Order: sequence, then C-alpha cells, then structure tokens
Amino acid sequence: MGSTDGSTAGSGAAQSDPDVVVHVDVDDVAGIPGARRPEILRSGKRTILQFSWDRADPLAVRLELSSTPDHPALPRGRWIVLRDFLRYGLEEPTGDGAVRISPEPASGAVSFRLARDGRPAWVRAPGDTVRAFLDRTEAILPSGEESSEEALDALIKALLRA
Repeated sequence: MGSTDGSTAGSGAAQSDPDVVVHVDVDDVAGIPGARRPEILRSGKRTILQFSWDRADPLAVRLELSSTPDHPALPRGRWIVLRDFLRYGLEEPTGDGAVRISPEPASGAVSFRLARDGRPAWVRAPGDTVRAFLDRTEAILPSGEESSEEALDALIKALLRA
C-alpha cells in the first residue's frame, strides 16, 4: 500500500499556488489488474501521485503522476477530475473518461485508472488520505458553495489547457 509522503497547505496568497496539496507514494502495484513489477520497478524507483486543489478553480482536483528515475517506461502524466467525482469514488466506482476511480473496501484503498498514451496507469492511494485531502478542501470551500459561473469558467479553462 502506498503511504502519505507529506502534505502542505498553501496560504492562498499567490494564485498559482494551490491551496491544498497532498503527495501519495503509489509504488505498490499489488492487486492492480494486469500490474507487474518489472526489474526497473524493484531498484530505486518511486512513483508519486500528487493531488492539488485551488480555491480559484474549486470544482477541479488536479492529479499529477511522476516517477523517478526519469524513464519513458515509468508512469507520468496530468489529469483533472471533478472534486465531487473524487469524493464519489471513495464509495463507488465512478468516471468514464481519462480518470476512473474505484474504492477497494477490503484494503481501504482507492484505485485510479489514468488514461495515457499506450497503456493506462493504475495506481492506488490510501482511502483515508484521499478523504482527508477532500475534507481539507471542503473546510476551505464546501461543495455547493462555489460560484457556479466562476467555477465553470475556471474548469473550462483548465480543461482546455490539459
């Protein structure tokens, strides 16, 4: 199971800095359909899934998958998912596009299928970590209290950039 690498809350003073960021170590591939651990994965490899949320774009959660060492065979990419869909994914499978989220009740984890060129990336994150991340975003701006016009404009801009 992956473990929390650390988390920070931004001050929100700079618009480019997200308000809530959480890093999750997702190197464990056990239980992921079709996953295997090639040799490169056993020697010094690290994969991090970063969740970030910004009150300026309150409907969206950005996911960034990075791997070290830098190698083309290791997963990486950026995705945007609706904050509400991420919350739904804690309880039931959700998503039908580039990001699919499924809870794993037996392990307490949440699995993510992230579409990318070639094969999709499958990663797991502790459900408690994802829930705590979402709770922190809700404490700043509860779901349903977003300004719909501003939030939709921000989401559209973010999706066009992705």
